[in-house]
Amino acid sequence: MYLISDDPTWLAGGLALAAVACFLALKTTQEGKYLIWGVAALAGAGLVVAVEWVWVTDDERIEYVVYDLRKALLAGDVDGVLARMTPEVQYVQEGQTLSGAATRLLIRTSMAGSRFETLRIHNLQTSVGRQTRRGKAEFKVFVQGNVQGPLGMGGAGAANTSWSLGFEEAKPKVWLVNRITPVSLPYNVAATINAPRVEPSETQRPFFGRRHPRTDAPEKAGRGRRMIPFNPPEPAR
Repeated sequence: MYLISDDPTWLAGGLALAAVACFLALKTTQEGKYLIWGVAALAGAGLVVAVEWVWVTDDERIEYVVYDLRKALLAGDVDGVLARMTPEVQYVQEGQTLSGAATRLLIRTSMAGSRFETLRIHNLQTSVGRQTRRGKAEFKVFVQGNVQGPLGMGGAGAANTSWSLGFEEAKPKVWLVNRITPVSLPYNVAATINAPRVEPSETQRPFFGRRHPRTDAPEKAGRGRRMIPFNPPEPAR
């Protein structure tokens, strides 16, 4: 079934070559059986191609979602991006996980400050669990432009990134993203957001009305260090 539904190239190509061989044999031998065989092989190749066009597999549906996300990102359509994700979609990176609401807010904030000039997807590989109705897409992305947040890099320029998306079948023949995992990214966005707030240390606090940690001298308003007296040199005699 794989040769028909997913990649019919070899089967259709083989039937087309068989048809050509039969027509050549017909020209040489003038026997009618080669005409029948050639027409049958050519019809079989056409049937295989037609079935492939009509028969859409779950793997192909997941591929369509990936390329729809690419179009929405290039167009700056944040609603189009979020429409292809579940409400509970999670952003997962190196053991850090953002909730659905935090992930959707992160995407909106990042796209508001981003502008994509180039976004190429390559090495796309998909898989689907027939029983679990869960899927996965792994691919690499070359992105160029001014991109902020979790979408590729932290500013203007170009970068190569790798991604893994989890999918679930929200309803028959409709697949949505439920997990976003950057496999290769310049920095860890989730860890930065989930990190607890760090209070400034004693040496980082402003020095108002207390002793300076280095000079151990009381500070006064408008003065950041102890005054050192200046003794001019004595004139030469």
